Amino acid sequence: MKYTLILLLFLFAFRSEIQGQTIQKDSIQVLSLAEFEKMSSKRKAKILDVRTPEEVAEGHLLGSTTVNFLSPDFSKEVEALNKNKTYLLYCRSGSRTRKAADAMQKMGFKHVYMLEGGITAWKEAGKEVVK
Repeated sequence: MKYTLILLLFLFAFRSEIQGQTIQKDSIQVLSLAEFEKMSSKRKAKILDVRTPEEVAEGHLLGSTTVNFLSPDFSKEVEALNKNKTYLLYCRSGSRTRKAADAMQKMGFKHVYMLEGGITAWKEAGKEVVK
């Protein structure tokens, strides 16, 4: 009986942890290149480049807005955005994008998506980049 109770408590805790991870994963969806392109053209989504100004000068996606994740003003700049709109984020490879998306979610943004592989994957696929 004692072991059964311990096993049930363990399973309940494990299930709760998995559900929490699923909610987090589903709320900030990682998009393939094709999904990112489709979403950016079909919806009135705003594309956010979260790289530094130096990186942006090397090239960026057409129509993107820069909000430097490494800037001390990042939170202030993001707070000024409309939380009801859809945002498509990218950086060089995806690491900063995840952090920026997590921060935006904590601020109350509901529709935040990430480009898988960042602008590096975009360029490798031969997609257009503007300077």
